[in-house]
Amino acid sequence: MEHTLDRLADSPLKLAGVTLSIATIGYALFHGLKKISRRSNELPPPPGPPRHFLIGNLLHFPKDHFYERFCEWQKEYGDIVSVELPGTSMVILNSYEIVQELLNKKPSSTAGRKIGYMIYEVMGFQWSPVLAQPGLHHSNQRKMLRRGIGPQRVGSHDPIIEKNITKLMLTLQRFQGDPHPLMLRAIGDIVIEVTYGTKLPSSMNRGLSSWNIEVMDLVNPAFFAFWLVDIFPFLHFIPSWMPGAKFKRIGDRSTWLCKQIRYAPFEKACELHKSGELGHSLVGDLLDEFGPSGDAMDALAILYVAGSDTTAASVTAFINALLLFPDVSKKVYEEVISVTDGTRMPRISDRPNLPYSEAVWKEVFRWNTFTPVALPHVTNQDEVVNGYLIKAGTIINANNGFILNDPRIWGDPENFRPERFLTDEANSLPNPLSIVFGYGMRVCAGMYLADRTGFHIGTTIAALYDVATLEGKSRPRPELAEYTDIMFRTPVGLEARFLPRDSRTLDLLRDAKLEV
Repeated sequence: MEHTLDRLADSPLKLAGVTLSIATIGYALFHGLKKISRRSNELPPPPGPPRHFLIGNLLHFPKDHFYERFCEWQKEYGDIVSVELPGTSMVILNSYEIVQELLNKKPSSTAGRKIGYMIYEVMGFQWSPVLAQPGLHHSNQRKMLRRGIGPQRVGSHDPIIEKNITKLMLTLQRFQGDPHPLMLRAIGDIVIEVTYGTKLPSSMNRGLSSWNIEVMDLVNPAFFAFWLVDIFPFLHFIPSWMPGAKFKRIGDRSTWLCKQIRYAPFEKACELHKSGELGHSLVGDLLDEFGPSGDAMDALAILYVAGSDTTAASVTAFINALLLFPDVSKKVYEEVISVTDGTRMPRISDRPNLPYSEAVWKEVFRWNTFTPVALPHVTNQDEVVNGYLIKAGTIINANNGFILNDPRIWGDPENFRPERFLTDEANSLPNPLSIVFGYGMRVCAGMYLADRTGFHIGTTIAALYDVATLEGKSRPRPELAEYTDIMFRTPVGLEARFLPRDSRTLDLLRDAKLEV
């Protein structure tokens, strides 16, 4: 019988049997997929505000203060909210679990970008890796940044970070007012030196810093403002002198600034590299490994725009917490001094021995977060989440502000309580930094540099200075705090002065002045 079956397998019946099997399987798969597709199409979209004919939710959609309106919709419609604008479908995710399910577990289908026409085209940000679609250029740029400032290499830049932060500490001794512009410039100096080294002409460094600050002043409010050109792109062609064409003038200036930021320092760095004068820098490492290319130029150019603003916002939030919560400030100071003994400046390598300071850093990212709405993703295929159909091409907005204040996760989100990250409770809590720095394939490529720099600035300030109100002013109340309505928001009306902790601090500052 066995030999008979063997012969049968080699007979023409084998081909017929295989053919019939394939046809049967194909038929079953085809009809199975049709049923799945039909079921998917029968699934409802997520709930959301009622839509008008043709214009959808255009009348309901906020022109500013997106975060507040998104939170209102969460209360009314739940954890997934669907919104329709002319030519655009959007969902707002108000649940950490749903964000994990859609953006982190399905990164290949949710990593797209669909930034408004104003930012992408009118303001000239097509080059930005942050806004680029997934593909070869995007993956090349991320690979380059991982090589230079990823977890394995970021420590090589510690001497630059520590040197510049020491300079910042000296500046704070005579500073009072809003610390955010000062932090922005100081962190910008760190990013420029890490990126391009010390050999660029000082005039170019000053220009690069001012260009970046100006373009961020333009793009920050533009991200969360309503632009008619986003809905009707043909408006891009109207002359900039026409009434109502202010967006064109903003776009022209931004486009010019982007060209300067990309080309000027990179071309000079390539000249210095060719002559052997460049020295140690991220651009030198990338030129050695990959050679001069547009991908390298754009990966480097985005570091200041993306890294400085995020880090400055986080440090400003840390300073604000030290001002609002003096008991927290004192605990950070005592912990750092227990490590340094007050006889030296803090070092980046001290971080593993600063668990309370680490908890404060996380709580700063969580409490009244400075990035309440994440940069939008877009789906490239239909997805089903919680029984709702999210169609291909849908914009996905993660409502970070609600997620980081969701009472279902945090219990008492209104309270600034770093201790939540120091007990067994921490095992069930998400890391706020993993929320703020993005999801899936769009996680911030510069997060290790930003986190390293920001944490060291914040804890060094707490170790050396008591963050106090201006003379004659009372300490602000946390529950009355207001925040700017921009992409990286900061406290409204924040003003502070920095009082040296004690005589040991004065000695350290005096010695530091001699060293730098």
